Amino acid sequence: MKLKRVLLMLLVTVLSVSRIVTANAVTVKDDGKYTLLLTCGLNGMDGKVDGDYAKIIKFDAADGDTTVSLSELTAGVLPFNGSTKFAYWATDWTGKTKVAEDIPLSDFNSEGTFWAKDGEVAYTNGLTIYATFSEEPLKGTGTYYLTLDGVGGKVNGKYEMTLTSSSSAYQTVDLTKYTPVRDGYTFVGWALNGEFVTSVPADCFKEKDAVTVLATYTKNTFDNDGIVVTLNANGGQLNGKESNTYDYVGGRDSGALMSLLPYVPVREGYTFNGWNTKSDGSGTMETYIYWRIWDNNEETNKKYDKDTLITEDNGYVRYKNVTLYASWTKASGEPGNPGKDTVKELQSTGETKAKIEFATEVSKDYKLDIKSIEVKKELADKNVKFVADINVLDGNNNVVKISNTKMKIRIALPEDLKGYDKYEVVYIVNDEIKETLPAAVENGYIVFETNHLSQYGIVGTNTGSGATPQTGDSSSVLWLAILCISGVGALTVFGISKNRKKDHSAQ
Repeated sequence: MKLKRVLLMLLVTVLSVSRIVTANAVTVKDDGKYTLLLTCGLNGMDGKVDGDYAKIIKFDAADGDTTVSLSELTAGVLPFNGSTKFAYWATDWTGKTKVAEDIPLSDFNSEGTFWAKDGEVAYTNGLTIYATFSEEPLKGTGTYYLTLDGVGGKVNGKYEMTLTSSSSAYQTVDLTKYTPVRDGYTFVGWALNGEFVTSVPADCFKEKDAVTVLATYTKNTFDNDGIVVTLNANGGQLNGKESNTYDYVGGRDSGALMSLLPYVPVREGYTFNGWNTKSDGSGTMETYIYWRIWDNNEETNKKYDKDTLITEDNGYVRYKNVTLYASWTKASGEPGNPGKDTVKELQSTGETKAKIEFATEVSKDYKLDIKSIEVKKELADKNVKFVADINVLDGNNNVVKISNTKMKIRIALPEDLKGYDKYEVVYIVNDEIKETLPAAVENGYIVFETNHLSQYGIVGTNTGSGATPQTGDSSSVLWLAILCISGVGALTVFGISKNRKKDHSAQ
Protein backbone atom coordinates (compact mmCIF):
# COMPACT_ATOMS: atom_id res chain seq x y z
CA MET A 1 0.00 0.00 0.00
CA LYS A 2 2.86 2.30 0.88
CA LEU A 3 4.63 1.45 -2.40
CA LYS A 4 1.44 2.16 -4.34
CA ARG A 5 1.12 5.57 -2.70
CA VAL A 6 4.76 6.42 -3.55
CA LEU A 7 4.30 5.39 -7.19
CA LEU A 8 1.12 7.46 -7.43
CA MET A 9 2.89 10.54 -6.04
CA LEU A 10 5.78 10.00 -8.47
CA LEU A 11 3.35 9.80 -11.39
CA VAL A 12 1.67 13.05 -10.33
CA THR A 13 5.08 14.74 -10.06
CA VAL A 14 6.13 13.54 -13.53
CA LEU A 15 2.87 14.73 -15.05
CA SER A 16 3.22 18.11 -13.32
CA VAL A 17 6.79 18.56 -14.52
CA SER A 18 5.74 17.50 -18.02
CA ARG A 19 2.99 20.07 -17.95
CA ILE A 20 5.42 22.83 -16.82
CA VAL A 21 7.85 22.02 -19.63
CA THR A 22 5.21 22.03 -22.37
CA ALA A 23 2.85 24.66 -21.01
CA ASN A 24 4.43 27.45 -23.03
CA ALA A 25 5.78 25.37 -25.90
CA VAL A 26 5.37 27.07 -29.28
CA THR A 27 6.17 26.08 -32.82
CA VAL A 28 7.29 28.95 -35.05
CA LYS A 29 6.05 28.42 -38.62
CA ASP A 30 5.14 30.60 -41.60
CA ASP A 31 1.48 29.56 -41.53
CA GLY A 32 1.11 29.58 -37.74
CA LYS A 33 -2.25 30.36 -36.20
CA TYR A 34 -1.00 33.21 -34.00
CA THR A 35 1.01 36.31 -34.94
CA LEU A 36 3.44 38.28 -32.76
CA LEU A 37 4.22 41.70 -34.28
CA LEU A 38 7.47 43.37 -33.16
CA THR A 39 8.41 47.02 -33.73
CA CYS A 40 10.08 49.90 -31.90
CA GLY A 41 8.32 52.27 -29.54
CA LEU A 42 8.34 56.00 -28.90
CA ASN A 43 11.86 56.22 -27.46
CA GLY A 44 13.34 54.04 -30.19
CA MET A 45 11.81 55.40 -33.38
CA ASP A 46 15.16 55.07 -35.15
CA GLY A 47 15.64 51.54 -33.89
CA LYS A 48 15.37 48.31 -35.80
CA VAL A 49 14.27 44.77 -34.97
CA ASP A 50 16.65 42.26 -36.50
CA GLY A 51 17.80 44.94 -38.93
CA ASP A 52 14.35 46.03 -40.13
CA TYR A 53 11.60 48.39 -39.06
CA ALA A 54 9.44 45.51 -37.88
CA LYS A 55 9.34 41.74 -37.56
CA ILE A 56 6.52 39.18 -37.74
CA ILE A 57 6.64 35.89 -35.87
CA LYS A 58 3.89 33.37 -36.68
CA PHE A 59 3.50 30.37 -34.42
CA ASP A 60 1.28 27.58 -33.15
CA ALA A 61 0.74 26.86 -29.47
CA ALA A 62 0.62 23.41 -27.94
CA ASP A 63 -2.82 21.89 -27.41
CA GLY A 64 -4.28 22.94 -24.12
CA ASP A 65 -1.91 25.87 -23.59
CA THR A 66 -3.44 29.15 -22.46
CA THR A 67 -0.24 31.21 -22.36
CA VAL A 68 2.98 31.54 -24.34
CA SER A 69 6.45 32.52 -23.18
CA LEU A 70 7.68 35.96 -24.30
CA SER A 71 11.34 34.99 -23.94
CA GLU A 72 10.78 31.82 -25.96
CA LEU A 73 9.05 33.69 -28.79
CA THR A 74 11.67 36.46 -28.94
CA ALA A 75 14.76 34.31 -28.40
CA GLY A 76 17.54 35.49 -30.71
CA VAL A 77 15.69 38.67 -31.73
CA LEU A 78 17.87 41.82 -31.52
CA PRO A 79 16.14 45.17 -30.96
CA PHE A 80 18.83 47.78 -31.61
CA ASN A 81 18.98 51.57 -31.93
CA GLY A 82 22.75 51.98 -32.15
CA SER A 83 23.12 54.24 -29.14
CA THR A 84 21.42 52.93 -25.98
CA LYS A 85 20.66 49.58 -24.40
CA PHE A 86 17.47 47.62 -25.07
CA ALA A 87 15.35 47.58 -21.90
CA TYR A 88 12.20 45.50 -22.43
CA TRP A 89 9.17 44.81 -24.62
CA ALA A 90 6.19 47.07 -23.91
CA THR A 91 2.47 46.64 -24.48
CA ASP A 92 2.11 50.00 -26.27
CA TRP A 93 4.31 52.43 -28.15
CA THR A 94 4.74 54.78 -25.16
CA GLY A 95 6.71 52.06 -23.40
CA LYS A 96 5.01 52.58 -20.04
CA THR A 97 3.83 49.01 -19.45
CA LYS A 98 6.15 46.04 -19.65
CA VAL A 99 4.94 42.86 -21.37
CA ALA A 100 4.53 39.95 -18.95
CA GLU A 101 6.70 36.87 -19.42
CA ASP A 102 3.64 34.65 -19.80
CA ILE A 103 1.32 36.15 -22.40
CA PRO A 104 -2.30 34.89 -22.47
CA LEU A 105 -3.22 33.51 -25.87
CA SER A 106 -6.45 35.46 -25.54
CA ASP A 107 -4.36 38.65 -26.02
CA PHE A 108 -3.68 37.59 -29.61
CA ASN A 109 -6.96 39.00 -30.86
CA SER A 110 -6.20 41.64 -33.50
CA GLU A 111 -6.22 41.39 -37.27
CA GLY A 112 -5.21 43.58 -40.17
CA THR A 113 -2.06 44.33 -42.16
CA PHE A 114 1.44 45.06 -40.89
CA TRP A 115 4.31 46.63 -42.81
CA ALA A 116 7.20 44.19 -42.88
CA LYS A 117 9.55 42.71 -45.46
CA ASP A 118 8.97 45.59 -47.92
CA GLY A 119 5.21 45.29 -47.99
CA GLU A 120 1.97 44.91 -46.10
CA VAL A 121 1.47 41.48 -44.59
CA ALA A 122 -2.04 40.35 -43.60
CA TYR A 123 -2.44 38.66 -40.23
CA THR A 124 -5.04 37.37 -37.78
CA ASN A 125 -4.87 36.46 -34.08
CA GLY A 126 -2.23 39.13 -33.66
CA LEU A 127 -0.54 41.00 -30.82
CA THR A 128 1.84 43.96 -31.26
CA ILE A 129 4.61 44.66 -28.76
CA TYR A 130 7.15 47.49 -28.80
CA ALA A 131 10.89 47.54 -28.15
CA THR A 132 11.73 50.06 -25.43
CA PHE A 133 15.25 51.35 -24.87
CA SER A 134 16.94 52.69 -21.75
CA GLU A 135 18.96 55.90 -21.51
CA GLU A 136 22.12 53.96 -20.72
CA PRO A 137 24.62 54.46 -23.56
CA LEU A 138 26.26 51.54 -25.32
CA LYS A 139 29.65 52.08 -23.73
CA GLY A 140 31.50 49.74 -21.42
CA THR A 141 28.84 47.05 -21.87
CA GLY A 142 31.34 44.29 -22.54
CA THR A 143 29.76 43.71 -25.95
CA TYR A 144 30.70 45.24 -29.30
CA TYR A 145 27.98 45.87 -31.91
CA LEU A 146 29.03 46.26 -35.54
CA THR A 147 26.15 47.23 -37.83
CA LEU A 148 26.44 46.85 -41.59
CA ASP A 149 23.88 49.30 -42.98
CA GLY A 150 22.91 48.34 -46.53
CA VAL A 151 21.59 51.90 -47.20
CA GLY A 152 18.78 50.61 -49.38
CA GLY A 153 20.54 47.38 -50.28
CA LYS A 154 20.50 44.05 -48.47
CA VAL A 155 23.37 42.32 -46.70
CA ASN A 156 22.76 38.58 -46.45
CA GLY A 157 19.07 39.30 -47.03
CA LYS A 158 18.80 42.08 -44.42
CA TYR A 159 18.74 45.85 -44.80
CA GLU A 160 20.87 46.07 -41.68
CA MET A 161 22.95 43.31 -40.18
CA THR A 162 24.38 43.70 -36.67
CA LEU A 163 27.29 41.51 -35.63
CA THR A 164 27.87 41.12 -31.90
CA SER A 165 30.91 39.96 -29.98
CA SER A 166 32.21 40.19 -26.44
CA SER A 167 34.75 43.00 -26.30
CA SER A 168 37.44 40.67 -24.96
CA ALA A 169 37.01 38.17 -27.81
CA TYR A 170 36.48 40.67 -30.63
CA GLN A 171 38.50 40.03 -33.76
CA THR A 172 38.93 42.39 -36.70
CA VAL A 173 35.99 42.05 -39.10
CA ASP A 174 36.91 41.66 -42.77
CA LEU A 175 34.30 43.72 -44.62
CA THR A 176 35.26 42.29 -48.00
CA LYS A 177 33.27 39.20 -47.01
CA TYR A 178 30.05 41.23 -47.05
CA THR A 179 28.66 42.58 -50.32
CA PRO A 180 25.26 44.28 -50.24
CA VAL A 181 22.94 43.99 -53.22
CA ARG A 182 20.76 46.86 -54.45
CA ASP A 183 18.85 46.73 -57.73
CA GLY A 184 20.02 49.33 -60.23
CA TYR A 185 23.15 50.24 -58.28
CA THR A 186 26.78 49.15 -58.05
CA PHE A 187 28.32 48.65 -54.62
CA VAL A 188 31.68 50.45 -54.35
CA GLY A 189 32.66 49.93 -50.71
CA TRP A 190 31.95 50.34 -47.00
CA ALA A 191 32.44 53.73 -45.35
CA LEU A 192 33.23 54.67 -41.75
CA ASN A 193 33.64 58.26 -40.55
CA GLY A 194 33.66 59.58 -44.11
CA GLU A 195 36.34 57.22 -45.42
CA PHE A 196 36.32 53.90 -47.25
CA VAL A 197 37.37 50.97 -45.04
CA THR A 198 37.89 47.28 -45.71
CA SER A 199 38.01 46.12 -42.10
CA VAL A 200 36.91 47.16 -38.62
CA PRO A 201 39.54 46.57 -35.90
CA ALA A 202 38.89 46.75 -32.17
CA ASP A 203 40.26 50.29 -31.83
CA CYS A 204 37.20 51.56 -33.73
CA PHE A 205 35.23 50.92 -30.53
CA LYS A 206 37.25 53.25 -28.28
CA GLU A 207 34.50 55.86 -28.01
CA LYS A 208 31.46 53.57 -27.85
CA ASP A 209 30.45 49.93 -28.16
CA ALA A 210 28.40 50.44 -31.33
CA VAL A 211 29.90 51.18 -34.74
CA THR A 212 28.02 51.44 -38.05
CA VAL A 213 29.55 51.14 -41.50
CA LEU A 214 27.58 52.42 -44.49
CA ALA A 215 27.26 50.77 -47.88
CA THR A 216 28.20 53.12 -50.71
CA TYR A 217 26.82 52.88 -54.25
CA THR A 218 26.81 54.50 -57.65
CA LYS A 219 23.68 54.44 -59.77
CA ASN A 220 23.95 52.40 -62.96
CA THR A 221 21.97 54.86 -65.08
CA PHE A 222 21.29 58.60 -65.16
CA ASP A 223 17.52 59.03 -65.31
CA ASN A 224 17.21 62.75 -64.50
CA ASP A 225 13.75 62.12 -63.08
CA GLY A 226 14.29 63.88 -59.76
CA ILE A 227 16.77 66.16 -58.04
CA VAL A 228 20.35 66.04 -59.34
CA VAL A 229 23.83 67.10 -58.23
CA THR A 230 26.43 68.53 -60.58
CA LEU A 231 30.06 67.91 -59.64
CA ASN A 232 32.34 70.50 -61.23
CA ALA A 233 35.95 69.31 -61.41
CA ASN A 234 37.06 72.96 -61.14
CA GLY A 235 40.11 72.67 -63.40
CA GLY A 236 40.32 68.89 -63.28
CA GLN A 237 38.52 65.99 -64.93
CA LEU A 238 35.82 63.71 -63.56
CA ASN A 239 35.30 60.61 -65.67
CA GLY A 240 36.92 62.45 -68.57
CA LYS A 241 34.71 65.55 -68.29
CA GLU A 242 34.99 68.97 -66.67
CA SER A 243 31.70 68.32 -64.86
CA ASN A 244 29.15 65.54 -64.50
CA THR A 245 25.57 65.47 -63.30
CA TYR A 246 24.19 62.59 -61.24
CA ASP A 247 20.83 61.54 -59.86
CA TYR A 248 20.56 61.94 -56.11
CA VAL A 249 21.39 58.58 -54.48
CA GLY A 250 19.69 58.23 -51.11
CA GLY A 251 18.70 55.17 -49.16
CA ARG A 252 15.67 53.27 -48.01
CA ASP A 253 14.40 55.98 -45.65
CA SER A 254 14.28 59.77 -45.77
CA GLY A 255 17.17 60.16 -43.34
CA ALA A 256 19.74 58.59 -45.66
CA LEU A 257 22.42 60.81 -47.17
CA MET A 258 24.16 60.67 -50.54
CA SER A 259 27.85 59.81 -50.32
CA LEU A 260 30.32 61.74 -52.47
CA LEU A 261 33.15 59.29 -51.76
CA PRO A 262 32.84 57.46 -55.11
CA TYR A 263 33.40 60.65 -57.10
CA VAL A 264 37.12 61.48 -57.27
CA PRO A 265 38.33 63.83 -60.02
CA VAL A 266 41.94 64.08 -61.22
CA ARG A 267 44.13 67.05 -62.08
CA GLU A 268 47.76 66.83 -63.07
CA GLY A 269 50.05 68.36 -60.46
CA TYR A 270 47.30 68.67 -57.85
CA THR A 271 45.87 66.71 -54.92
CA PHE A 272 42.08 66.46 -54.58
CA ASN A 273 40.88 67.70 -51.17
CA GLY A 274 37.15 67.04 -51.53
CA TRP A 275 33.98 68.79 -52.70
CA ASN A 276 33.32 72.40 -51.71
CA THR A 277 30.08 74.37 -51.79
CA LYS A 278 31.79 77.32 -53.53
CA SER A 279 34.04 77.39 -56.59
CA ASP A 280 36.67 79.58 -54.90
CA GLY A 281 36.98 77.23 -51.93
CA SER A 282 35.39 79.69 -49.50
CA GLY A 283 32.47 77.38 -48.72
CA THR A 284 32.31 74.20 -46.67
CA MET A 285 33.64 70.78 -47.59
CA GLU A 286 30.99 68.11 -48.13
CA THR A 287 31.41 64.34 -47.88
CA TYR A 288 27.67 63.55 -47.62
CA ILE A 289 24.74 65.61 -48.87
CA TYR A 290 21.11 65.56 -47.75
CA TRP A 291 18.12 65.94 -50.07
CA ARG A 292 16.75 68.87 -48.06
CA ILE A 293 19.53 71.16 -49.35
CA TRP A 294 17.57 71.36 -52.62
CA ASP A 295 14.77 73.14 -50.72
CA ASN A 296 14.08 76.76 -51.60
CA ASN A 297 14.99 78.57 -48.38
CA GLU A 298 17.31 81.41 -47.40
CA GLU A 299 19.82 79.33 -45.44
CA THR A 300 20.55 76.68 -48.06
CA ASN A 301 20.22 79.13 -50.97
CA LYS A 302 23.07 81.14 -49.45
CA LYS A 303 25.26 78.14 -48.75
CA TYR A 304 24.84 76.23 -52.04
CA ASP A 305 24.88 77.12 -55.73
CA LYS A 306 21.46 76.06 -57.09
CA ASP A 307 19.52 76.48 -60.29
CA THR A 308 16.21 75.62 -61.99
CA LEU A 309 13.18 75.84 -59.72
CA ILE A 310 10.72 72.99 -60.28
CA THR A 311 7.27 72.13 -58.99
CA GLU A 312 6.83 68.50 -58.00
CA ASP A 313 3.65 66.47 -58.47
CA ASN A 314 2.52 67.28 -54.93
CA GLY A 315 2.92 71.02 -55.56
CA TYR A 316 6.18 71.32 -53.62
CA VAL A 317 8.59 73.88 -55.12
CA ARG A 318 12.32 73.20 -54.91
CA TYR A 319 15.49 73.44 -56.96
CA LYS A 320 16.37 70.81 -59.52
CA ASN A 321 20.17 71.09 -59.34
CA VAL A 322 22.87 71.75 -56.75
CA THR A 323 26.48 72.24 -57.90
CA LEU A 324 29.57 71.36 -55.87
CA TYR A 325 33.16 72.15 -56.80
CA ALA A 326 36.40 70.21 -56.52
CA SER A 327 38.94 71.65 -54.09
CA TRP A 328 42.62 71.24 -54.98
CA THR A 329 46.09 71.66 -53.50
CA LYS A 330 49.18 71.90 -55.67
CA ALA A 331 51.45 68.88 -55.35
CA SER A 332 54.21 71.26 -54.19
CA GLY A 333 52.06 72.07 -51.18
CA GLU A 334 50.85 75.42 -52.46
CA PRO A 335 47.08 76.01 -52.48
CA GLY A 336 45.48 75.33 -55.84
CA ASN A 337 41.93 76.66 -55.67
CA PRO A 338 41.17 79.27 -58.31
CA GLY A 339 40.24 82.74 -57.10
CA LYS A 340 41.37 82.44 -53.48
CA ASP A 341 44.18 80.74 -51.62
CA THR A 342 43.54 78.17 -48.94
CA VAL A 343 45.39 77.40 -45.74
CA LYS A 344 45.55 74.58 -43.19
CA GLU A 345 46.24 76.76 -40.16
CA LEU A 346 44.55 79.75 -38.49
CA GLN A 347 45.82 81.89 -35.60
CA SER A 348 43.79 84.11 -33.31
CA THR A 349 44.44 87.83 -33.08
CA GLY A 350 42.55 88.57 -29.86
CA GLU A 351 43.53 88.51 -26.20
CA THR A 352 43.55 84.71 -26.02
CA LYS A 353 46.36 83.27 -28.10
CA ALA A 354 45.34 80.15 -30.01
CA LYS A 355 45.94 78.25 -33.22
CA ILE A 356 43.99 75.63 -35.19
CA GLU A 357 45.60 73.15 -37.57
CA PHE A 358 43.11 71.62 -40.05
CA ALA A 359 43.37 68.23 -41.73
CA THR A 360 41.92 69.76 -44.92
CA GLU A 361 42.27 73.16 -46.57
CA VAL A 362 40.10 76.13 -45.58
CA SER A 363 39.84 79.60 -47.07
CA LYS A 364 42.69 81.95 -46.17
CA ASP A 365 40.03 84.63 -45.57
CA TYR A 366 38.76 82.72 -42.54
CA LYS A 367 39.86 83.90 -39.12
CA LEU A 368 39.93 82.25 -35.73
CA ASP A 369 37.70 83.87 -33.12
CA ILE A 370 38.27 82.68 -29.54
CA LYS A 371 36.81 84.34 -26.47
CA SER A 372 37.20 83.57 -22.78
CA ILE A 373 33.80 83.30 -21.11
CA GLU A 374 32.62 83.04 -17.52
CA VAL A 375 33.02 79.68 -15.81
CA LYS A 376 29.65 78.76 -14.32
CA LYS A 377 29.54 77.35 -10.78
CA GLU A 378 28.40 73.89 -11.91
CA LEU A 379 31.46 73.70 -14.14
CA ALA A 380 33.84 75.16 -11.56
CA ASP A 381 32.69 72.46 -9.13
CA LYS A 382 34.07 69.95 -11.64
CA ASN A 383 37.51 71.61 -11.70
CA VAL A 384 36.87 73.52 -14.93
CA LYS A 385 39.21 76.50 -14.63
CA PHE A 386 38.77 78.19 -18.01
CA VAL A 387 36.14 78.15 -20.77
CA ALA A 388 36.70 79.32 -24.34
CA ASP A 389 34.12 79.87 -27.07
CA ILE A 390 35.88 78.89 -30.32
CA ASN A 391 34.58 79.83 -33.77
CA VAL A 392 35.84 80.36 -37.30
CA LEU A 393 34.53 83.47 -39.07
CA ASP A 394 34.40 84.26 -42.79
CA GLY A 395 35.33 87.57 -44.42
CA ASN A 396 31.96 89.04 -43.38
CA ASN A 397 32.36 87.92 -39.75
CA ASN A 398 29.73 85.22 -40.15
CA VAL A 399 30.31 82.01 -38.21
CA VAL A 400 31.47 79.19 -40.49
CA LYS A 401 30.05 75.83 -39.47
CA ILE A 402 32.93 73.38 -39.39
CA SER A 403 32.25 69.76 -38.44
CA ASN A 404 33.51 66.28 -39.25
CA THR A 405 36.92 67.82 -39.92
CA LYS A 406 39.89 66.76 -37.84
CA MET A 407 41.48 69.75 -36.07
CA LYS A 408 44.34 70.21 -33.64
CA ILE A 409 43.72 73.18 -31.34
CA ARG A 410 46.36 74.98 -29.28
CA ILE A 411 45.30 77.46 -26.59
CA ALA A 412 47.76 79.50 -24.51
CA LEU A 413 47.42 78.58 -20.84
CA PRO A 414 46.37 81.52 -18.66
CA GLU A 415 48.87 82.33 -15.92
CA ASP A 416 46.60 81.05 -13.14
CA LEU A 417 46.28 77.69 -14.91
CA LYS A 418 49.96 76.90 -15.04
CA GLY A 419 51.55 74.35 -12.74
CA TYR A 420 48.80 71.73 -12.37
CA ASP A 421 49.73 68.04 -12.38
CA LYS A 422 47.09 67.02 -14.89
CA TYR A 423 45.15 68.73 -17.67
CA GLU A 424 42.06 67.69 -19.61
CA VAL A 425 39.80 69.45 -22.09
CA VAL A 426 36.01 69.10 -21.91
CA TYR A 427 33.43 69.72 -24.62
CA ILE A 428 30.62 71.89 -23.18
CA VAL A 429 27.02 72.25 -24.38
CA ASN A 430 24.51 74.38 -22.45
CA ASP A 431 26.85 74.56 -19.46
CA GLU A 432 27.10 70.77 -19.27
CA ILE A 433 30.15 68.60 -19.93
CA LYS A 434 29.34 66.32 -22.85
CA GLU A 435 32.76 64.80 -23.52
CA THR A 436 36.24 64.69 -22.01
CA LEU A 437 39.18 64.88 -24.40
CA PRO A 438 42.81 63.96 -23.74
CA ALA A 439 45.15 66.94 -23.74
CA ALA A 440 48.84 67.74 -23.45
CA VAL A 441 50.80 70.84 -22.48
CA GLU A 442 53.42 71.97 -24.98
CA ASN A 443 55.47 75.15 -24.55
CA GLY A 444 52.81 76.87 -22.49
CA TYR A 445 49.92 75.80 -24.75
CA ILE A 446 47.29 73.16 -24.04
CA VAL A 447 46.86 70.97 -27.11
CA PHE A 448 43.92 68.72 -28.05
CA GLU A 449 42.18 67.29 -31.10
CA THR A 450 38.51 67.48 -32.08
CA ASN A 451 36.27 67.45 -35.16
CA HIS A 452 33.92 70.33 -34.35
CA LEU A 453 34.06 73.81 -32.85
CA SER A 454 32.10 74.94 -29.83
CA GLN A 455 32.77 75.77 -26.18
CA TYR A 456 35.67 73.94 -24.57
CA GLY A 457 36.84 74.04 -20.98
CA ILE A 458 40.24 73.37 -19.43
CA VAL A 459 40.28 71.14 -16.36
CA GLY A 460 43.30 71.41 -14.09
CA THR A 461 43.86 69.03 -11.19
CA ASN A 462 46.65 68.19 -8.79
CA THR A 463 47.14 64.46 -8.42
CA GLY A 464 49.75 64.69 -5.71
CA SER A 465 52.36 63.07 -7.92
CA GLY A 466 54.56 66.11 -7.74
CA ALA A 467 54.92 66.22 -11.51
CA THR A 468 54.43 69.66 -12.98
CA PRO A 469 53.78 70.29 -16.67
CA GLN A 470 56.31 72.29 -18.63
CA THR A 471 54.70 75.65 -19.21
CA GLY A 472 57.73 77.78 -20.01
CA ASP A 473 57.88 79.44 -16.56
CA SER A 474 59.80 76.90 -14.46
CA SER A 475 62.93 79.04 -14.60
CA SER A 476 61.29 81.75 -12.50
CA VAL A 477 61.10 79.35 -9.53
CA LEU A 478 64.86 78.89 -9.63
CA TRP A 479 65.50 82.61 -9.77
CA LEU A 480 63.15 83.21 -6.86
CA ALA A 481 65.10 80.71 -4.77
CA ILE A 482 68.37 82.45 -5.61
CA LEU A 483 66.79 85.77 -4.66
CA CYS A 484 65.76 84.48 -1.25
CA ILE A 485 69.16 82.93 -0.50
CA SER A 486 71.57 85.57 -1.71
CA GLY A 487 70.05 88.75 -0.32
CA VAL A 488 72.84 90.58 -2.13
CA GLY A 489 72.29 91.91 -5.62
CA ALA A 490 68.61 91.08 -5.33
CA LEU A 491 67.52 93.73 -7.77
CA THR A 492 69.92 92.43 -10.40
CA VAL A 493 68.68 88.85 -10.04
CA PHE A 494 65.05 89.93 -10.12
CA GLY A 495 65.70 91.87 -13.31
CA ILE A 496 67.16 88.79 -14.96
CA SER A 497 64.16 86.72 -13.89
CA LYS A 498 61.76 89.29 -15.25
CA ASN A 499 63.56 89.45 -18.58
CA ARG A 500 63.49 85.66 -18.88
CA LYS A 501 59.79 85.57 -18.22
CA LYS A 502 59.17 88.14 -20.94
CA ASP A 503 61.22 86.08 -23.37
CA HIS A 504 59.04 83.01 -22.68
CA SER A 505 55.77 84.87 -23.10
CA ALA A 506 56.89 86.16 -26.47
CA GLN A 507 57.41 82.67 -27.87
